[in-house]
Amino acid sequence: MTLLIYFTQTNMTRDPIISAADRVQAMPQFRRALLAREALIAGASKTVAFGPREGRLRRLLAATGRGGMVVVSLVLLLGRYFAGCRVATKKVMPEAIFLGIGAMREQMLRADIQAQLGTEPHFVDELGADGFAALPRPSLTQVIRHWMRAMHEALEIYSEPDPDFKPLDLLSTLTMRLHELAYLLALFERLHETRPQLLIYSSTAGLAAYAACLAGFKVEYRQHGLLARTLVFPEFCAMVALTAFEGRYVASRIHGLALRLNKPPAALTSLPKVFAFAGDYEAKDPSPVTELAEVALVNGFHVIVRPHPRGHNNLWDDIRGRDGVDFDTDGRFEDFLGKWRPAFVASWISTTLLDGLQMGAVPVTLSRDNRLLLLPIDTIAFSWPQQRALIESIMRDSEERQRAFESLSENLQP
Repeated sequence: MTLLIYFTQTNMTRDPIISAADRVQAMPQFRRALLAREALIAGASKTVAFGPREGRLRRLLAATGRGGMVVVSLVLLLGRYFAGCRVATKKVMPEAIFLGIGAMREQMLRADIQAQLGTEPHFVDELGADGFAALPRPSLTQVIRHWMRAMHEALEIYSEPDPDFKPLDLLSTLTMRLHELAYLLALFERLHETRPQLLIYSSTAGLAAYAACLAGFKVEYRQHGLLARTLVFPEFCAMVALTAFEGRYVASRIHGLALRLNKPPAALTSLPKVFAFAGDYEAKDPSPVTELAEVALVNGFHVIVRPHPRGHNNLWDDIRGRDGVDFDTDGRFEDFLGKWRPAFVASWISTTLLDGLQMGAVPVTLSRDNRLLLLPIDTIAFSWPQQRALIESIMRDSEERQRAFESLSENLQP
């Protein structure tokens, strides 16, 4: 009930990010693909900070306008095409493809698909330079044809007044996306010519998923993390959602979406006094870790730390080597939970909070800015240090901890 009320209030107050996402979601899929960039959607409500590369691009585009977009995009397109030509690898024609970004949870998603199909899906790392190298390469003619279509659409978009996005934000977004969409659409179009029944799964709503859908494939969305309000989705045919709330949200935006919930393992009971920290690759401030670990140790908990493989090691410097503190990086996170059976799981904005709750732990978030999450984090986790007194109280009293766990678990009911 809490989540339904939140969902209704969000729509009633016309949150600018949700409003912009709704507007882009309602566009034809090709135009939607060009504009479905999270940084652009976030820019509907605030000024977005850009990295140095995009900063240089924006300065160039500010001086050259749409002419600069055409030239830069064509250069990027040719670079993308010839980079694909240079990657030497044996071509494969898999039974299924999994599009992902190397997120930790994807290992489990791919294992589930393999168990379902009886064969391992070919993994395509969208962030890797050679992620698509094993798939048949499109011809330059196909790539140019799709680029011309994308450029025509981009010029139309830029010529129209936009109620949500600043002109320079639009220009840089279009310049960065249209060449990649053209290349991927040509790639999936060629793949569709020979394997129209190929099964495609995606853990993201990225350009590769858009291109596969536009090429005619039925693409199933396997949610790997908590959804942001800035996400805009391609025409997925099906979704396996982590929570009913997020699943209903996506289903309300994609007509005819076949929706089912990921089935979590049964919650563990009679948990030992173990307090687990799960790392986050964006977290940098070690102070909440040090403070919370100290409270856990004082209350007799064994502290177990699972650093993020791409995270900042300084997060753990103040507790590393302390009596009662151990580190464990073996296996998958669900194996970690099963091994240690923690009564508490602490992290930042992470799916590990949801995993912990579903396995019987009380989740604690260390993040102070959860505004971009679709699922309100306070419905599935307590906040440190804002709710310090409550967290300390349920550490001391196992019956109170169980009541707190049950109150959070109720928010996950379909």
